[in-house]
Amino acid sequence: MIRETRLVENFLDMVKISSPSKDERAMGDYLIKVLEEIGLEVKEDNAGELNGGNCGNIIGILKAPGKKRLLFSAHMDTVVPCEKVIPVVENGIVKSDGTSILGGDDKGGIASIIEMLRVIKENNLEHPEIVVVFSIAEEVGLLGSKSFDIDSYKVDFGFILDSSGKPGKIVTKAPSAARGTIKIIGKPAHAGISPESGINALTVAAHAITKIKLGRIDLETTSNIGLVSGGQATNIVMPSVVLDYEARSLSNEKLNYLLEETFETFKVVCKEFGAKIEWNIKVEYPGFALEDNEEVIEIVKIACKKLGIASETVSSGGGSDTNIYNSKGIPCVNLAVGMSKVHTLEEYIEIKDLVDLSKILIEIIKG
Repeated sequence: MIRETRLVENFLDMVKISSPSKDERAMGDYLIKVLEEIGLEVKEDNAGELNGGNCGNIIGILKAPGKKRLLFSAHMDTVVPCEKVIPVVENGIVKSDGTSILGGDDKGGIASIIEMLRVIKENNLEHPEIVVVFSIAEEVGLLGSKSFDIDSYKVDFGFILDSSGKPGKIVTKAPSAARGTIKIIGKPAHAGISPESGINALTVAAHAITKIKLGRIDLETTSNIGLVSGGQATNIVMPSVVLDYEARSLSNEKLNYLLEETFETFKVVCKEFGAKIEWNIKVEYPGFALEDNEEVIEIVKIACKKLGIASETVSSGGGSDTNIYNSKGIPCVNLAVGMSKVHTLEEYIEIKDLVDLSKILIEIIKG
C-alpha cells in the first residue's frame, strides 16, 4: 500500500523548504495544503504568536466518531544551515550536497505521517480518530508543543516521530533538562596599574568550576558548560563573565540536587572572592519514563512484529515534544525515523527506513 516514489518525492519537496525555528511559515502553508487535499479538517493555532514566530502549530484531524483518538506528531523546524537544501539521492540514501543540513530531523517523520494518511484514504482503511500535529520551534525549547492545547483534543495515546535510529526503536525514557546562565560579577580595575584592587570574574568562575560536577555524572545525569563570554579589554580586570550551563537527568530528584549543589558551590566561591552571582537556571522541560508494559508501547511492538521488524525500548539523552505531551498526561512514545548524523552537514536518511516507518504507522492505526 505504501507508494515509495510518492513518499520520497514528498520528502524531497519538504527538505527543500527552508524552515528554521520560528520561521516555519512556508512549511506550514505547504502542510496545510497537503492535509486539506488528503481530506483532513485543518487548523492552525496561535503558538507562533505566543513564541515570536510567523507560523503556528498545524493540526489535522481525521475523524472516526466513537473510536480511540491517536496523536501523531513531528516538528516542522530544522536547525541551520537550511536556507538552500539540495537533496541528493544515491544508492537508496537521501543526503544533502554537503553545504547544509538535510532536514530529515524532522521532515522524515512528517513524510511518513503524510504517507500513512494517504494510504488510509486511498484504501478506505478502518482507523481510530487521528489527530496530527506538526509543531513549531521544537529545536529551540519545544515551544510549539508547550503552547499546543492538547487537552482539548482528548487524545488517548501519542506517537511522536523524532528519534534517530532504525524504525522499531521506541524511546520510552528521556531526561528532564535545565538550562540558563550563571553570571559572575567581579570588579573592574586597570590590569597593569592596580590589578589587586579588582576582582577578576573569570578567576572566580574558574575556581568554582574546579569544584562542580561536569560531564557524565552517572548513567542518568549529565552536566555541561557550553559557552563562556565576558571581559572588555586585556588591560581591564574582567568585571563579569557569563557561563551558559545545562544539566539533564532521568531522575528529577538527581537533577534538582545537582542544580542546588552547583548553585551553592558558586555562591560560596563568590563570597570568598567578594564577587556576586546571578543565577538564571530553569528547568526547560520535564522528563518521562514509561513502563514497558504500557499499552502505547505494546501497540508499537505488535505493529513491528506483524511486519517482521525488530523492536526495542530505549532511553534517550535528549528531549523532544514527547516530554511535553507526557507531562500533560498523554502517554506518548518517541519513534525512530531513521535519520542519521542529524544537525550536521553529513546528515542522511535511508529510503528503506522512511518506508518501514510508514508501514509501522499503518499497522498502528489498523490496531
